Amino acid sequence: MASRDYEKQRYDAFAPEFQAEDKPPLPLHLLRRTALWLGRRPVAGIGIRALRRAEYMALKGLGERLDRAGVTPADPLGNVPASDSSSLPAQIFAELLDASRGTDQEAIEQDFYVRLLRQLNPSQARILVLMADGSVWPMVHVNAGMLPGVGSHRVLSYASSVGKEAGVLLRAQVPNFIAHMFALGLISVGGEDSDLEPDYEILEADTLVRDAMAQVETDLNQYPNIERCTIRLSEFGEALCNVALPHAEP
Repeated sequence: MASRDYEKQRYDAFAPEFQAEDKPPLPLHLLRRTALWLGRRPVAGIGIRALRRAEYMALKGLGERLDRAGVTPADPLGNVPASDSSSLPAQIFAELLDASRGTDQEAIEQDFYVRLLRQLNPSQARILVLMADGSVWPMVHVNAGMLPGVGSHRVLSYASSVGKEAGVLLRAQVPNFIAHMFALGLISVGGEDSDLEPDYEILEADTLVRDAMAQVETDLNQYPNIERCTIRLSEFGEALCNVALPHAEP
C-alpha cells in the first residue's frame, strides 16, 4: 500500500492529463532533448504536450521496474528513513556519550586510537612509519614580505622532504598532509637544525618551493623569505606508533 501511495505522489504532476498505455516508453534523455528543441519553436504546444505524456509513461515504467526489483525510492520530501536513523547527529552524539561511560581504560584507549587513525589517509600512514624511528626532518615555510628577508604573510607551509622519502605519490599534497598531522598533535615543529644544511638546500630546490617563491616575486611583486624548521613525531605520535605499528620479535 505504501509503495502505491508513493507512486501516486510521484506521478501526480503528470497523471491528471494522461491515461495508462501499454506501449514501451522512449528513452528519457531523447524525450527531454526533443522537448527543449520544440520549446524554441513558435508553435509547440501540441508537441510538448505529447512529449510530456511520453515522459510520464517513461517515468512510470521506470518506477514499476524499480518496485519489482525491490528498490525503495527516495522520499520526495527528503525525510530520512527509520533504517538510517543511526546517521542522525543526535544518534551519533548519544553513542559517543554512551561510549564515554565505559570503565575499561584499555578499551577506551584503543577506541580513541582507532578513531584517530580513521582520520589519516594512506600517504600519512607512510609518513608516520618513516618518522616512527624518531628521526628529524627538514621543513620550510615560504613567506612573502615587502622587504628582503622579512616575511609578512605565509604563502606555502609545511613543505618537507619527508613525503618524497616516504614514497608519497601525491607530492603536492605533502604540506597539507603534514599540516593535518600537526593539527592532530602527531607531529611537533622545531627550529632550524644546522646539521641538516644539505637537506635544506635540496628541499629549497624542490619544484613546490621554487614555484611558491616565483609566485611571491611575479604575482605578489614582493620578496620571498624561507623560514627553516624541523619536524619530528611528538610524544603523542610516538605513543600512537607504539600501539599501532607492528613490532618485530626480539
